[in-house]
Amino acid sequence: MRPSRTRSGGEPAAGDFAGALRRVRSYSLPREHRRLREFGQSSFIGQILIVKREALPERATVVLVREPIGF
Repeated sequence: MRPSRTRSGGEPAAGDFAGALRRVRSYSLPREHRRLREFGQSSFIGQILIVKREALPERATVVLVREPIGF
């Protein structure tokens, strides 16, 4: 399964599924952890949404935002 190469805001897309998960762990998570440390909290990966296939197209909605909203 290959994730979409569509870019989210100014962030580069990952080349494959393993690369996408690596990016979450090595790029996004550390930045979110540093941000939350300012509030005395920490961050962790609790859920990852992966939509591989859906039999009923109207059953799931994915919203793509064309502006930077995070990591």
